[in-house]
Amino acid sequence: MLPPHLQGVLRARVAEMMVADRGAEGGYPVLSEYFDTDERSSYWQKQMGVPNRRRIRSRVYGQRDGAIPPSAFIEVKHKLDGVTVKRRVSVGLDELTQFSQGELPARESYASATDERVFAEIRDLVNGRERKPVVQIRYHRYAFDSGPEGTIRITFDLDPRCRFRLIPLTPDDPDFELPLLEPGSAIMEVKTIGPVPYWFRNIIGEFNLVPRGFSKYTAALEMYEFKQRQAPRPEPPKTQSVVPPPRKTQARQLDEKGRVRPTPTASLPRRAGAAKEDRPGVLGQWIMRIASLFQAQKVR
Repeated sequence: MLPPHLQGVLRARVAEMMVADRGAEGGYPVLSEYFDTDERSSYWQKQMGVPNRRRIRSRVYGQRDGAIPPSAFIEVKHKLDGVTVKRRVSVGLDELTQFSQGELPARESYASATDERVFAEIRDLVNGRERKPVVQIRYHRYAFDSGPEGTIRITFDLDPRCRFRLIPLTPDDPDFELPLLEPGSAIMEVKTIGPVPYWFRNIIGEFNLVPRGFSKYTAALEMYEFKQRQAPRPEPPKTQSVVPPPRKTQARQLDEKGRVRPTPTASLPRRAGAAKEDRPGVLGQWIMRIASLFQAQKVR
């Protein structure tokens, strides 16, 4: 990711060494629709680093003024052991709308055997794995290529924005309200076959560039959808605190030497059965009678 003060400088430096896509020297809008399951399996596969994963998206190109004619594609992005391959088929805009509604474009014949295989793969991912549209993303792309025999392609994606209102994609639609980056920032993507050219390595060192991954789809979910889904934390039940009554204290009394006199304690009430306990028991009564009889015999 490039901050606003850097993306223009780097784009100018790259333009000195590479050629912009013909007919798109001023850049072009890219609109995409990403598919996933209700459980967001594509997202979680990326987070867990699953080495073999595939993702479906549809993509629309074109400008409203007709400078770039409209075109639409359905793509499979396949990542296997760190290597990314894209397979896609061309469709009409009306077919793309039907596809977003769960209807795969019908084909009586295919332009090539490759198209037929890609259509079969898309059908399996959509129908067999219950993938459906989740979010739409738009950005403005500047693309530079080193030619038909070149080994490097560099793109700058400016002002990426998203929306979760799933309406039909139309070329150059500006109605995307949720930003994914700070205004003026850009995502620079470098694709190479073989070693990076020496001049670009100099740029990397000059500006201390550090490569890092960035997924627009992942950013859209984490910045907006997941935050909206988060359930509010329940508040603890309100309880009335019970304040104990203040303890009654007596003023300390001092004797004539200034020592604290012990606090007098109230005598405990006598139990109701205490009087009965003072009376002699049955054995005691017999002893007393025998003693009195013995005393009477002595008197006689």
